[in-house]
Amino acid sequence: MTHAGHLGQRQCVAAGGEVRTCSLAELGCACPAKIIGFTSDDQISKRLFDLGFAPGQLAALIRKAPMRDPLVFNIGGAQIVLRKREASRILVEQQ
Repeated sequence: MTHAGHLGQRQCVAAGGEVRTCSLAELGCACPAKIIGFTSDDQISKRLFDLGFAPGQLAALIRKAPMRDPLVFNIGGAQIVLRKREASRILVEQQ
């Protein structure tokens, strides 16, 4: 399996609770979301994988900086700070 794993289709969570995919940068709550893949298979995506953002892992938004960038996520019990442009490469399904 490559670091990029499975690519998903970028969509937002629909009204009515239907599970859809979106980027980690688009999460609006502290609800956990399951990582399903990346938007591309490049060095930045591979580094994000090495940091723990692997398909199947749960990630949750903890807080946003005052200007909405960077973002702080809980992944595997660790707090990791990402810029929005990096978080937008990670595709998730809200739980």
